[in-house]
Amino acid sequence: MGDDMSDATLSHYDRLGGFDSIRAAVDALYTRILQDSDLAPYFTGVDVARVKRHQVLLLCSLLGGPEAYDGRALATAHDGLGITSADFDRVVAHLEAVLDAAGAPSGTIVAVTDALADAKRDIVEVSDDA
Repeated sequence: MGDDMSDATLSHYDRLGGFDSIRAAVDALYTRILQDSDLAPYFTGVDVARVKRHQVLLLCSLLGGPEAYDGRALATAHDGLGITSADFDRVVAHLEAVLDAAGAPSGTIVAVTDALADAKRDIVEVSDDA
């Protein structure tokens, strides 16, 4: 995802290769999500291209890129979707696999998953507790 990814002064955004690499990772992520029978139903009737655009901007912003996230607050955007903790974790696992396959440094993958962990309470509505 870039040539000199060992430079400790690079942002996680730069370590991933910037906007184009993050967009490619999000495309790969949604390919996986839409092929996952547990996750695909969340996207029935949804403008996936719009969702992907917001996901790219959110990740770019979280990782230190110049792009600004201009979407709704995460809690508002996910309100009423009934997202479970297990399904949230499935999405994160898919993203980790996509980033790993793209050669993202492990520290950058951790930064992404940490940022998502912070957002989990705004996205998950349904407890998996029995």
